[in-house]
Amino acid sequence: MKAKNITLFLVIGILILSVAVFAEEGPKIKKYDELVTVSAEIQTVKVQADCVSDPQGFLYLPGRGKLTVKEITIKGADLKTPKGEDRKLNDLPYLRLQIDKPNTPVTVTLVYEGKDIVKEKDSKLGETYPGRVTNYTRTFSNTTPLDIGKYSLTLQLPPGKEVFKVTKPAKFEDVLLSVKDGRKTIAPKATSVKAGASYELVLDVCEEPGTRSIVIWVISGGLAIFFLIKRRGILTKAGNTSNP
Repeated sequence: MKAKNITLFLVIGILILSVAVFAEEGPKIKKYDELVTVSAEIQTVKVQADCVSDPQGFLYLPGRGKLTVKEITIKGADLKTPKGEDRKLNDLPYLRLQIDKPNTPVTVTLVYEGKDIVKEKDSKLGETYPGRVTNYTRTFSNTTPLDIGKYSLTLQLPPGKEVFKVTKPAKFEDVLLSVKDGRKTIAPKATSVKAGASYELVLDVCEEPGTRSIVIWVISGGLAIFFLIKRRGILTKAGNTSNP
C-alpha cells in the first residue's frame, strides 16, 4: 500500500514538474513597447518586444492588420522568416516569426507604416477653444494567444501640437508628458494586456500657444489691411465726389 502511495506521489510530482517545465519553455511576450509617430499622411509604429521562442523557435506577436512591415530585426538569434507569417487563431490575426533557437529570449524590433494607426476626428471642444482641437484615439489589441507582461505606449504628436485633455486613462497622473526630437509626446503608465484584450489611449490635442498666436496675428493683420484698403477706397470716392 505504501509502495502504491509512493508511486502515486511520484507520478503526481512528475506531472507537476512537467507542467512547470512546459510553462517555463513555452513562448512568451514579456515586454511590448510602442513608439507611435503621428503625421498627416503616413504614420509609423516602432515596436520593441522582449519575447521567448517556443520549442520550434516560433515567436508570436500581435497582428499588423493593414499596416506595412518596413523592418524586422532580431537581437539574440537569427531570423528564419524575414517577412514573418500572418496567421489566425479563432479569427484573431497574429504575426508569427521563426528564429534558429528554441526556448530562447530575444528582442524583436519591428517598424510598421500605415494610415489610421491613430484615429483622428474633430473634438467637441473645437467651438469653445481658440484654434482647432482634434481628438486622437490609439487602440492596441493583443491578438496573440499570449499575455503581454508589460505593454507601454509613447505617442509622438505632430510638430506644433500639444496635449489639451486626456480622456483615457482617466487618471492624469498615469501619463507622462515630455519632448522627443522637438515634438511633444505622451506616455501612459505601462500595464499588462491579456490575450485577446485591448488597451486604448484617448486624448484631445491643440495647437501650441506660439502657433495659435501666429495664426491669430496673421488673421488679425489680414483683416486690418482689408478694412484699411476698403476704408481708403471709400474716402477716395468721397473726396472725388466733393470736388467741383
